This record gives sequence, C-alpha cells and structure tokens, in this order.
Amino acid sequence: MGRGIYIAGAGKDAGKTTLCLGLLEEFRKSLPEGVAFTKPLGQKTTLVEGEQVGQDSWFVDRALHMELSLDNSAPFVASSGSAARYIKLGEPSDLPGRIRRAYKSLSRKGRMVVVEGTGHPGVGSVFDMSNARVAKILGTPVILVLDGGIGSTIDRYSICASMFHNLDVPVLGVVINRIVPSKMESVKTLLGKWFGERGIAVFGYIPYEDSIARPSFGLIQKALGAEPVVSLETGTASSAAGYLTAFGSAEKVLRIVGKNPRHSLLVDHSRPDILDALVVSRVSGGKGPAAVIVCGGEPDSRRTEALRITGIPLYATGQGLEKSAGKLSQKIFKVEPHEEEKIRSIVELVEAHVDFTSILSHLYREQSGESFGKKPGSFKRFLRKIFKR
Repeated sequence: MGRGIYIAGAGKDAGKTTLCLGLLEEFRKSLPEGVAFTKPLGQKTTLVEGEQVGQDSWFVDRALHMELSLDNSAPFVASSGSAARYIKLGEPSDLPGRIRRAYKSLSRKGRMVVVEGTGHPGVGSVFDMSNARVAKILGTPVILVLDGGIGSTIDRYSICASMFHNLDVPVLGVVINRIVPSKMESVKTLLGKWFGERGIAVFGYIPYEDSIARPSFGLIQKALGAEPVVSLETGTASSAAGYLTAFGSAEKVLRIVGKNPRHSLLVDHSRPDILDALVVSRVSGGKGPAAVIVCGGEPDSRRTEALRITGIPLYATGQGLEKSAGKLSQKIFKVEPHEEEKIRSIVELVEAHVDFTSILSHLYREQSGESFGKKPGSFKRFLRKIFKR
C-alpha cells in the first residue's frame, strides 16, 4: 500500500505533532519521492473557507506550507455526538475503507507518509479504530513518543506498546520528549540501558524547551477571554510569549518582570500599587511587561491613561487572578500556524536531537523489498544518495 510511519503517543499532548513537524521537514528535504501527512482520526475541526476541516492536519499544512489535500490528510474527524451515533447506528459505516483509501492516495508514487495518531493508543476504540487498529489497517510500523522520566516512561511504554504488539503491529522504537535539561544525561544513561537491553531503539532524546512551551499572548488572551482596554499599534503584545503572575510585593513583581520583559503580566484588580510601580518603572527606563492583563475588572481611568502613555498594552478579564492563573497552569497550549519563529525552533530542535538516519534504517529493515529494494547494500546507497554521505 505504500510506505509510511505511524507516530503514536503515550497520551494526549505527548509531543506527536512536534515529532511529525521535524520528520516531515527532514523527509521533505531528503526523500526524492516526497512526503505526505495524515491524521486518520481527528478530534477537533476548524473552519476554513466555510468548510470544517481537521484542525491538526490544517495546522501541519499551514505550518510547513505543504499544500496537502485536507480530505486525505484528515479522512475522519470525530465531532460531538459522533461516538453515540456510531454505537447506535454504525455510522459512518466504512471507516477502515475511508482511511485506507486516503492513505493509498497520499502514498502514490512511493511517497513517504507520516501518520499522526490521536491521544494514547486506545483512543478511537469507540469507533473500532484505535491507534493500534489504524496502524494495522495501514500496515505502518510505529514510533512511540514518551515523556521524559525514568520509571513513568518505562511504565507508559509497556502499556502502550502492548496494544500494538497484540495486533502484531511492529514498534520500531521510541522518542523521549520533554526531558528536563539538567536530567538529560541521567535519563539518557538509564533509559538507554533499559531499552537497549530489550532491543528497543531510542531514536532521540528531546529536551524541554521553555521558549517553545510558552503560549503566545493571543492564546493567553483567548483562554482568559481578556478584552483590550488599551491596545497600541506600537505595543509588544503581539510578540509576547509566556506569562507572569503578580503575587507578592510590587518590588518582587518588578524584579521578575525585569528578567522576563517579553512575558505578559497577570495582575489582580485589587493591586493598583503594582500598576503604579509598572508605570514608574517604565518612565525610569525599565523594560516589560509585554502586556498587562488585569483580572477581576478594569482599572480606574487614571491608571488606564498612565499605562497608555507609557506604552503598555492593557487588557482585562472578569475572573480573578487566582482563577485565571489556575486556568492557564492547567492548559497545554498548542502552537499556532502564524508562529513561524516557534515552528522553526521546533523543527530545529527535532533535527538536532532525533536520529533520522536510524529511523530510516529501521523502517527499511521492516519494509525491505517494498521501499528500497532487496539487494545487499541498497540501503547504504540510498542513504549516501539522499544525505550525500
């Protein structure tokens, strides 16, 4: 049916899309036949030119400018009520066929297809289309993306890999994601030993990168429902990333802001002293914050005008600081297609820490005869051709 690789995760937000972005960019540069992307079972849609399309496939298409066929790259997106409809009526009735046809179309002319799974390996079981089942239907081997740790990483691998093994779907190996940089060496040593003793390839160890994890101001504003009070064309809110919370004394808050001038600052409406301190600091040549979000209501007109004069964008939300901070701390923010700098950083991070040659080598051994031929040394010649080594 063509050749492809299935990127599965140990759970929601494991880093599947992060790995897919890096793989797609590297394969696009390296494989002469080209590369395509699909997410067979999506859970979210977005409106594009009046039509609902798979959100994740649309994001990948926009982020990497791939000009994908969104029908094939998102053959089924589970909308609200679709699970109940499937159980009651068996509709849609031909999900395996729909997914298989989309994959076949994408893999024409020998093109590599990167397939992104959904959630943990069991997600989709309500439609009889778990990640393991989809990988089986497509005949694609799997790479598992696991969060960096020791015991929890191994435990999650054992649970997740078993679902694929039960359906005789080969697991090529794993990528360990979001490793705390200070623990990188110990994680590599211990996990390398554990996986190595069991013949499981580790294709990469990706460190946690705070600049990538920080949400843009637009996402923060949307999450809190914050409305502009003072929005300035020359303001820095559009380039802001990450947020700070104004707990503690005004002096302490100013010190934190000075160290993180591109962050937004969440301030409770009962703390006008902090707003005054920000104005004085800015007048004195201080930097930051990129924007202020007052939680619990708008500040008085005098302070609003002072923030406008000093060039600090001001927003307000009706919920208090503790509730706002709690909401943001519990939320994992996705990268937006317009965040080109962050997308480049993601691709560069994956390229720097994932061994693409090893992935292709394992994929070749799994699918030899289908992709690169059976002659001895054919894979080495293939690598020399695409990587000029």
